[in-house]
Amino acid sequence: MLDENIPLVSAAERDNNIDEDSKNQSEESGSTLRLVIPPLIIFATVVTILTFIVVVFVIARDSPSAHYRVDCYPDALSKFSNYSKEACRKRHCWFDERANLSGTQCYMNDNYGYLFEGEEKKQNGIQIKLRRYQALASIFPEPIDNVILDVQYYTNDIIRFKFYDSDNQRYEVPIPLAQSSDHVSNPQYQFKHTSHLLPNNLFSFTIKRRASDTILFDTNLGGLVLNNQFLQIVTRLQSPHIYGFGENNHDTLKHNVYEQKTWGIFARDQATNWGTNTNHYGSHPFYVVMEEKPNSNSTPSGHMHGVLLLNSNAMDYSLRSTPSLTIRTIGGILDFFMFLGPTPEQVIQQYTWLIGRSILPPYWSLGFQISRWGYSDVEHMEMVTKRNRLANVPFDVQYADIDYMDSRKAFTIDPIHFGQLKKYFSQLNQDGIRTMIILDPGMIDDKKYYQPTIEGIQEDVFIRWNQSKTLIKGVCWPGDVFYPDFFVNQTQTWWSRWINNFRKVNLTFDGLWIDMNEPALFSTNDPVPWNSGETGSNYTLKCSQNQFDDPPYRTKAVFRFDNDMDRAARLSDHTLCMSALQGEINSRTNQSKYRHYDVHNLYGWSETKATWNALRSTIEKRSLILSRSTFVGSGQWSSHWFGDNQATWNEMKRSIILMIEFNWFGIPFNGADICGFEQIPTEELCIRWMQLGAFYPFSRSHSSKKPFDQDPASWSKPTVSIMVSALRIRYILLPYYYTLFYKAHTQGSTVIRPLFHEYPTDKITLDIYLQFLIGSSIMIAPVTDDGLRQVRVYIPSSHWYDYYSGSLIQAKQEFITVNAPLETIPIFLRGGGIIPTQGYASNTKYSRMKPFGLIVALNVDGQAAGDLFYDDGESFNTIDTQNYYYAVFTWSSKDRQLSINVTVNNYSYMSTLVLDSLTIYGWNQVPTSILIDNKYLHKINKSDTQLIRIEQLSMIMNKSHIITWDEIKNNNN
Repeated sequence: MLDENIPLVSAAERDNNIDEDSKNQSEESGSTLRLVIPPLIIFATVVTILTFIVVVFVIARDSPSAHYRVDCYPDALSKFSNYSKEACRKRHCWFDERANLSGTQCYMNDNYGYLFEGEEKKQNGIQIKLRRYQALASIFPEPIDNVILDVQYYTNDIIRFKFYDSDNQRYEVPIPLAQSSDHVSNPQYQFKHTSHLLPNNLFSFTIKRRASDTILFDTNLGGLVLNNQFLQIVTRLQSPHIYGFGENNHDTLKHNVYEQKTWGIFARDQATNWGTNTNHYGSHPFYVVMEEKPNSNSTPSGHMHGVLLLNSNAMDYSLRSTPSLTIRTIGGILDFFMFLGPTPEQVIQQYTWLIGRSILPPYWSLGFQISRWGYSDVEHMEMVTKRNRLANVPFDVQYADIDYMDSRKAFTIDPIHFGQLKKYFSQLNQDGIRTMIILDPGMIDDKKYYQPTIEGIQEDVFIRWNQSKTLIKGVCWPGDVFYPDFFVNQTQTWWSRWINNFRKVNLTFDGLWIDMNEPALFSTNDPVPWNSGETGSNYTLKCSQNQFDDPPYRTKAVFRFDNDMDRAARLSDHTLCMSALQGEINSRTNQSKYRHYDVHNLYGWSETKATWNALRSTIEKRSLILSRSTFVGSGQWSSHWFGDNQATWNEMKRSIILMIEFNWFGIPFNGADICGFEQIPTEELCIRWMQLGAFYPFSRSHSSKKPFDQDPASWSKPTVSIMVSALRIRYILLPYYYTLFYKAHTQGSTVIRPLFHEYPTDKITLDIYLQFLIGSSIMIAPVTDDGLRQVRVYIPSSHWYDYYSGSLIQAKQEFITVNAPLETIPIFLRGGGIIPTQGYASNTKYSRMKPFGLIVALNVDGQAAGDLFYDDGESFNTIDTQNYYYAVFTWSSKDRQLSINVTVNNYSYMSTLVLDSLTIYGWNQVPTSILIDNKYLHKINKSDTQLIRIEQLSMIMNKSHIITWDEIKNNNN
């Protein structure tokens, strides 16, 4: 065994040393000595040399180092990393002086890894024993020498592979998952492991797709490291078409592997505009890859797979042009799930099946919503409501930000400026407008008068330093605060009681907006808080130097900020100390189950789950939770907005990326602050953003403390008219949105999706993100740059129709230029879809009373299909109890028939509603009349437009119908 204290030399040094030794040997031999070598020896020498060359070639060919280096110092660019040749050697890594920082200068020895020790077959998988190759020193302290790799055939389409310490129990993420199958009869994957003869029998494995023999996960590049506080795995990517990972601010939907960047994943109160390459509020270590055909110039095969690393510690991921992916985390275990699709929608359905399907939001929450931070008093809010009503702006929800609180303390109301808030909210409810209030988790350090804190201390609900119950205190809006530990049962009870009592006694509300739950603490580790002038306190939380707050590797989410500070950034900056204790007491150890170090990224998740349980018992109807910090599975209970953005065109573009990604992450009810939270938008930016935001799943105008309001009616009359026009389209389409959310809730499909979900073999679609699809039938192509009156749109297939004119787009798999005057957002309808609609109104209370319609867009064969899910919009368990309405629509030009088949008819209110109109795109031969249920003859008036609208049908919604026609008249005459 090698001495671990012997420093390794670089490849360059090794070569230089060899050259120098050869020179010295030549000089020592002298120039006068002549050797007579027999021919047989010469022949043997030549054979030996040739054999050596062949062996070296084989080694070089098979060795990862021949074409790939695993970065041993990803934090080298930090000014506090102490990066140098000597520092590289201290990590026991190779150093190449000829490489610069843009390459991989400090890299791992190819021989580092694990040796195969044996395997045992299980019912649904295998268990593999591994032992670290100890001839080489570990790059970080406390290596895990004995490792188990559990490979579990989870379902036919999901495989799980988990590395863990065979000698010591380690933290694992405590979230519920769907149970695996008892017997996997037809796995769509193949797991294969090898131990290379060279170098050193190192273990590696691959996962293949059986149907195509395509390798999806491949670890033969090396780089497997399992230490107490540094775990790393490297996989070769099947293609460079990789998407996902969140939450951070990359500027394209597809990651550019050729940029060779590293990104952090760690929940932190960091706005989307905090520079580039930064992490934000949530943690979603899930990615997808569009697979490509072999030797095809990156042509997609149409198949997609997804991978989840179920780990809640701080981590980062690096992409390289190989293409390859390196994932590093600083705790827990490496616990992976792979989802094999094969189609994009199937991958997301499998993923959301595992982590939990998303909420079915209350119908009213699909309406437009108005908010701001900076309402001066109730009269200010009343004025905003009144002017938007007068301007005919449809909206459903009014928010109250921390302005309503007394000194920004949760569960209080400012008696001077918001004393009439309860009365105002009651009036809004009567008019069909719902209300949402904000709650922050931090409870002020007032042990004399503030009852939430007094009771919280009595009931032991706050996060502690240690077992002696010394509370951790930080800083937030009200000043010095304590933070509830939502992993503790008594905290959930305390939280639920305060929500329940506050709603009963102080203020009736319809949903809760939970903010600052990363958790966010101001100025942790700094001398004084930035808001000391407001609170009068100079206290800040200061975390001691320890292995949790200062691990040996800090991840990109931390060292990204080193160069902007006069000290090295720490994990605990802007949040709690990582050494804090959380969770119930373990009866075996008499210690708390968790450290914040492990469950930090779960803080928002744990608060969301507790809030969901509280609201369910308090309101007893479907409510809405809007959470800033999210984790894997948060979509079961909440929606998400993208936090504090800026009023810039670039932030508007980023919102489209986030909107698509959070559909992948299982939180389809999402959106950005329309027109930007910070900074003052131009009128044109706000128009274009409102046109886009009208189609966000979660559509809300929200802004920070600015000199003026930013709600739609605060703008000029022409601007308000444009915004109202876009919002009316949204309201007309709400039944279609609601049906998509029903499918997301029951099947796990997406609401908003990129084009490649529907066109997975079209290479062009892989890079498109400024266009997006709503379901499969509507395509939105917003204007996202200042001053443009045209937009370049990719038409992926035939038939697509212009939403406004009904004209068929004469293009297929090509870009076209579409006029987009300021008052218009380009919208396109896909041939083959039937879209349910309903009349718009001032809010959903009244729009739900309006007649329904169907938009029928015919495909090339004259066919179309669609469906409608509808219920009372707010009751729990309407799906489980089948207290809903569901209908399927089918159009056949060949059979000259539109069938409306009601398959579930248990929502009695549908008997009072009618289907009153049909709008048909692509109907080139139009009859003079249609026959409804073989009884009622309805005349069709000739139209000069390229779409046909048939009105006043008065067809009762709770019955199945058939519409037929006989006589044909050419519409083009």
